[in-house]
Amino acid sequence: MTKVSVAVAVFWAMLSLPTATAQAQILRGYAKNAGDERPLDQARVMALLRDGRSIGATVTDANGRFQFRVNSGGKPFSISITRIGMEPTLSEEITLGTSDTIDVNFNVVETGIRTDTVRVKATPSLNDMRLVEARRRGWRIFPPVEVEKLRERANSFEDLLRSTGYPGFVVPSRRDDCIRSTRYNRCLTIVLDGIPLSGSNPSINPRDVYFFALLGKTEAAVQFGDRTPWGAIVIYTRAKGDR
Repeated sequence: MTKVSVAVAVFWAMLSLPTATAQAQILRGYAKNAGDERPLDQARVMALLRDGRSIGATVTDANGRFQFRVNSGGKPFSISITRIGMEPTLSEEITLGTSDTIDVNFNVVETGIRTDTVRVKATPSLNDMRLVEARRRGWRIFPPVEVEKLRERANSFEDLLRSTGYPGFVVPSRRDDCIRSTRYNRCLTIVLDGIPLSGSNPSINPRDVYFFALLGKTEAAVQFGDRTPWGAIVIYTRAKGDR
């Protein structure tokens, strides 16, 4: 909080005023922006004793003016003025008689408001969790960013596999033949969204593929048992929200 010297003028109450008014301690004044002299409206003005207790408070009006009564009991106090976007400002200590009126004028410095950016991550999708798990297991993954580049140019899932250029599988030229493991020259089982498929290769639209992975014989056996005896190609299709 900035501590400033403020212009102070004390006026003794006129003897002709009513007794209640004569006994009042009144604070009044105005606040303005130190940069451009604009009135500072809706600023909080408080009279504070040394121990931090408030003995009166108000808010500036549209013209930056304020007036309120205090009862300091003869103790010294300071006046603070605060507003969002402005430097908190504190006057020097003031001591008033029981019937004093004091004018206090503030020039308040504008300050930037610091905000912290918080990145909020949405709850991961099922496919996001599948991808994390596949990476954790050490599968040979063809990730979404790679698949996205290839799938629009492929007319079939077999074309998508060929486009990767990966040597771990052999893609047949005939549709009724199976995709084979290079290592064992045996048919790889297609696992679609977690379900091992039997028989000939299913007709999979490459534009539906989110990511896929190649599993060796041992990896496939751990995950799917004897339903994938020579390895597997695990395919996960796009869901709502997937690119």
